[in-house]
Amino acid sequence: MRRANAPDLNNNGEDETHSHRRCAADGCLQEGNYPAPKSRSALRDYLWFCLEHVREYNKSWNYYEGLQGAALEAEIRRATTWERPSWKFATGKPSENSFEDPLGLFDFENRDAGPAARQVPPEERRAWKILQLSPVTDIDIVKKQYKRLVKQNHPDKNGGDAAAEERLKDINLAYSLIRKSLATSGTTAAH
Repeated sequence: MRRANAPDLNNNGEDETHSHRRCAADGCLQEGNYPAPKSRSALRDYLWFCLEHVREYNKSWNYYEGLQGAALEAEIRRATTWERPSWKFATGKPSENSFEDPLGLFDFENRDAGPAARQVPPEERRAWKILQLSPVTDIDIVKKQYKRLVKQNHPDKNGGDAAAEERLKDINLAYSLIRKSLATSGTTAAH
């Protein structure tokens, strides 16, 4: 099927591997320097045209020509993702340990709290995460969790494990930061 206004093609049997290709348009003697795909099913097989005829060919080119209904819809959907497989995004909350969120964009617990709620800075958010707690105002809850984690990660209990010792340092720093934060924010006084 011939495209409307597309140039007629030369069928002179000339070998296209020559360094000087002749334009594929019928009757054109200019050099064919510009590639154009032969068809939708052969996008990497080219016809070579001069500048004038490649412009004419491109104006008449329609990738979706001949597709209708479900086939057209399927082709458009494939093109939307650059013909790569895709999957639906997961629904629900992301896992706590899957990534760092320094700006708190995925802090779902505090997202709907409104402007009256206290904004938790990134360092403090990290401290809450180390203590495995969500932000609370009761220092007793924080103390209880701190003591539990200290017992769990104490070097004496872990046979002098260096990783446990590092975790214990992080826990101590996190507890100190949260205690100061709770004391300065006017919530339950730190003991």
